[in-house]
Amino acid sequence: MFSTAKSHSKYNLYEYYYLIFLFIILIQLFFLPGIRLGVVTACLILFVLYRGINKHDLLRNTLINKLVLAYLFYNTISIVWFVFSGIPVSVFFAEWSNSILPIFFFYLSHKADKFNYSFYNNTLFVIIVSFVLGFYLWMKEPPIYRVFMDTTEGPGTDMMFFQSLYGLTATAAMAVIGFLISTRLVTLSKGKKNKIVMLICIVATILTFRRAAILVLLIAIIVMHFVGYIKFGSLKKRYFLLELLFLYSIYIFINQNYGDFFENLIERSSMISEAFDERSGTWSYAFQDLSFIFGKGLGSTGHKAIGYSTTLIADGNYFKMIAEIGIVGVLIFFLIIVNTFVSGLKDFKNKYLELGIVASLCLIAIGSNILTYQSIAPIFWYSIGRILYKENRVKPG
Repeated sequence: MFSTAKSHSKYNLYEYYYLIFLFIILIQLFFLPGIRLGVVTACLILFVLYRGINKHDLLRNTLINKLVLAYLFYNTISIVWFVFSGIPVSVFFAEWSNSILPIFFFYLSHKADKFNYSFYNNTLFVIIVSFVLGFYLWMKEPPIYRVFMDTTEGPGTDMMFFQSLYGLTATAAMAVIGFLISTRLVTLSKGKKNKIVMLICIVATILTFRRAAILVLLIAIIVMHFVGYIKFGSLKKRYFLLELLFLYSIYIFINQNYGDFFENLIERSSMISEAFDERSGTWSYAFQDLSFIFGKGLGSTGHKAIGYSTTLIADGNYFKMIAEIGIVGVLIFFLIIVNTFVSGLKDFKNKYLELGIVASLCLIAIGSNILTYQSIAPIFWYSIGRILYKENRVKPG
């Protein structure tokens, strides 16, 4: 159902990263629900990198490679001024393993040829399995799931919205990513396959009731319909009529059985401006002194610093970055992103999936710290690497 890529004889461990990641989560869920296994996941990333990257990958004499290495280096040396914050150094290393270590997936993307989508297809399989299992647990809410979610999201986690196995924000982002991957497969099969998979991702996004994710999903639906029906003409126009008929049937069913669902959804989705108002108070922390030039050090204002710091920017990845790595670090990051969008748009026909993933996560990151999630950062940087493959193909200097 999920794989449309040609078979490849070479074994690449990184292609199965999210499968192993899910296995670790399941071990935690069923056997160690009260213990976080982030260190185990970090070790998994290190092992995958050890198997997939060599020193020549890091020595390519290209502008984009120098920018990626500069971003890695700057985040790492920020430990020098982080120590003056009085926050335990363990916070820095925890943040580094979550948001910076996955940057090396940028280099793993160069191991696959342009037609090998095994990494994405395997990731989609993991997303669907985790959503189906997560939905069952969410509906039944067994004690073990409650303990697991309290460990993952924090004590007293509200179970009103769908959280799957990742927590609200990560689940919403995963659902959008799953929609983009499945839509590509629907387009390639000319509308014959993976429609149910795509629907699962749409429903999962809505059930999280995350405002940013729902808005980004709507944008993604419009763009992917443009790609499938107009840009490439892969889908027959009658499928659009079938979509409308199906959506109308779903609307009637939900409206009759869950009368206030759409009212709550519309109300939640229309509160985007309120979301900015809610977060703007903490965003200003990034500019409270001259430290915004170079930053206070990676991890000094994030969730992991709770209990050690009075300054917390919990929802706003870019303002968190300004506070921690300063304008200098943020400038390097956005130079990478700008290069990514320019290159992706030039080769839109072959890179629309990767471009969609990067753009979606960048938009979601405005109101959340999604790029610091261990479940999201790897596919974000892998997609950037896929887009910039040509720009980073020069032989080592």
